[in-house]
Amino acid sequence: MTDMTPQPRSGLVPGIVVGLLAAVLGAAAYGAFITVTELELGLVAVGVGVLVGLAMMAVKPTSPVLPALAALFSLAGAALGTFLGGVGLVVKAAGDTVSYGQAVSLVAEVFPEAIQEDPKTLLFWVIAAAAGFAFVNKRVKAAREALASASFPQQESGQPVDNFKPNSQG
Repeated sequence: MTDMTPQPRSGLVPGIVVGLLAAVLGAAAYGAFITVTELELGLVAVGVGVLVGLAMMAVKPTSPVLPALAALFSLAGAALGTFLGGVGLVVKAAGDTVSYGQAVSLVAEVFPEAIQEDPKTLLFWVIAAAAGFAFVNKRVKAAREALASASFPQQESGQPVDNFKPNSQG
């Protein structure tokens, strides 16, 4: 006889897909913010991490891999947003003389040095990664605890039940 109990889903694949989408959307929004305001605010980079974390929480994940992936996606999204913002600023400053492709090349050349000169940018990227990790890790822990507690039912008497010991009620 087969066990027809549904197996809980880990949420790994939906979590990855939603996390990547949130990272890309957050990066685009952060890049647009930098381009429009000509300001690079670290709190907006942290917002990318929060967006990734909340999006990945929404799929109700239980896979222990997802918090680390949320941190990675958050970090990458914040970095990509900074890069896109730099590209937007170059195009905005040069007007019609520089295409987006040329701007990407220009920013790619100076990006590593620019990040080294401003370590606060790295700090906010790390905070964004920590935010994404924290949200998803909290959700995964709660889901795994709920699954574990549902697996071991206890009697109302408060005494632990030994499911492997024969019941000797007479």
